[in-house]
Amino acid sequence: MSRLDQCRLRYSQIQMELSDLEQAYLESLKSQYLSLKSILEVQHSFEINLTSNEITLCLLERLNTYYEMQYAIKNLLRKRYITAGADYFVESVAFFLKLVLERPEIGLEIHSERQVRRKRGSIRPDISIWKNDELIAIVECKTQLGWNRGNWEEHFEARKTQLIAEFSKAKAYLLVMTDLNWGGFKDERHQALLGKEYFCLLKGAWPGTTSFDEIKKNIFWESCIEKLIVSIVDAAQNN
Repeated sequence: MSRLDQCRLRYSQIQMELSDLEQAYLESLKSQYLSLKSILEVQHSFEINLTSNEITLCLLERLNTYYEMQYAIKNLLRKRYITAGADYFVESVAFFLKLVLERPEIGLEIHSERQVRRKRGSIRPDISIWKNDELIAIVECKTQLGWNRGNWEEHFEARKTQLIAEFSKAKAYLLVMTDLNWGGFKDERHQALLGKEYFCLLKGAWPGTTSFDEIKKNIFWESCIEKLIVSIVDAAQNN
């Protein structure tokens, strides 16, 4: 066998070994979808208690694990920044809303980035909740509001105005992962809407930077995800 053939054989062996190793990573990606699907398939076999904090805890533990892994990958690959978690936050909130609100006894339908009307300029909320063809509510999800700390309220009110023009009875909610980097809903008028229209899950903490036990000490129970779900169910019943 020529030296060139030996090099080709060695290279093909390396390729095969790398491909085998890569399969484990690919399977881990597939397992995320399969795990979500399997939970939804058995959603009727377990009870969800909206007077407990189980959903909030599950959501925040998921976010904490996601960010832990992103910080680990950042260090491993010497990245300057972690992969942004905004889309993962929306996806995770949508999953837990779907888990509860799409049960037959409630009968709602969850969508993400769905245009509320099929026409130019119609809004595409992060999450929208429907009953047949009637829009019940939208949820705009932000990891934090520091990027827009001076204009977030104006932006959200403009969103509400657009929503009401399309569906006069629909509700609009703003869900923020943490008050870190922007100070939170501290104004008196914001406090009055906290847990009703504005929701913030964490105070002074960012997922992935500390243990989940520490995260649990900083949960904003006054505006937990269960209260958001109860408000959406009430809106559906009154629509």
